[in-house]
Amino acid sequence: MTTRFGPDPGISPTLAVRAGFTLVELLVVIAIIGVLVGLLLPAVQSARESARRTACTNKIKQVALAAINHHETKKALPSRTGGTCCGGNNANDPTKTAQYSNNAGRRSAFVELLPFMEETIMYEDIMAGDAANAAGGPYAYSGFTPWNVAPATLSCPDDTAQYNARGHNYALCLADSLTFQNFVTATAPNVATAAGRGLWNVGAWFNTTTSPPTRANSGVRFRECSDGLSKTILFSERLRGSLDITTTGSFVAVGATPVGGSIGQIAGSSWLPSACPPLGDGRNYVAGTLGKTVWGNFWTDGQAERVGFHTILPPNSPSCGSSAQINADNTYTLLPPTSGHPGGVNVAFADGSVAFIADSIDTGTLGVVVSNTSTIPSPYGVWGALGTKAGGEGTTAY
Repeated sequence: MTTRFGPDPGISPTLAVRAGFTLVELLVVIAIIGVLVGLLLPAVQSARESARRTACTNKIKQVALAAINHHETKKALPSRTGGTCCGGNNANDPTKTAQYSNNAGRRSAFVELLPFMEETIMYEDIMAGDAANAAGGPYAYSGFTPWNVAPATLSCPDDTAQYNARGHNYALCLADSLTFQNFVTATAPNVATAAGRGLWNVGAWFNTTTSPPTRANSGVRFRECSDGLSKTILFSERLRGSLDITTTGSFVAVGATPVGGSIGQIAGSSWLPSACPPLGDGRNYVAGTLGKTVWGNFWTDGQAERVGFHTILPPNSPSCGSSAQINADNTYTLLPPTSGHPGGVNVAFADGSVAFIADSIDTGTLGVVVSNTSTIPSPYGVWGALGTKAGGEGTTAY
């Protein structure tokens, strides 16, 4: 037998070479993959942001359409604050203590919109009450099983604040006045001031000790909107506060954190809108700023500091207020809309249309204050004009 060493003479020497990648080739491939991932990652992130922004846009449109349908059905918008009255007494149900016998006059407009957001069952459960709570529920900032989880429609997926079952991201437009009533009772002059320059007024009652109390006003009617429904804002977005300040009993440090749902505090009881921007540095509050984080934590509470926003400072500016009141009860606070979208916020108009308002929108003169009973054109440029229902500004540029 002949022993043969080496490759079979019948096999090509080229094929006999062992197949595989060299180290250099592997490194080149890895480098190419890294470059491709680096190129694709921003596109993926942009696509995700676009999807979240689209979801937020669709939701705010749904809320606007709910308000419009409410108006068509009941011939008026709901009031920003309302429900059963009047706090501190049990006029609605003498068998219960005050907190569980009425809404303290603070139940938000969002509750009245539930049947028009396909949330009829939740609305009916609230109106029915339960063994511990009168019909309509307890004080609007209290726990109550039917409303302890906010409707999904009221949440924007671009908000990264910690989860809050009762939290929300859509705000009622308070127009361009820093002063607003949170609860109005008794005299006719007070009832007159319950109306604001925007489309959301404050609920007011006479005879608050009767059972039930007598309602003294109604919500805004679209015929009052002489500026035009397509030029008057109903809702905007706003980020939630990271926790509720009422659990701490004092103001907290909000410096070096995003403006989001926080409300920075400034000294003095009389100030101008121009006093708020210095509290911020980009999208964060400056170090050392104290504030409260009550906004967006109770969708059922109609206090302005929980559900409202102003068209004074541009979107994503710092909010500020000056009061020793650590709860959501200030009557002099500036609340710009905020969002997780780069460059601006979504707003919904009274005709149901939705637009993106840039942070750079014209805000006119910030060195003045407008009364909530004034009928003058807004001094706050295009942005202020879009918040008022009857300022006569007639703007279309935004």
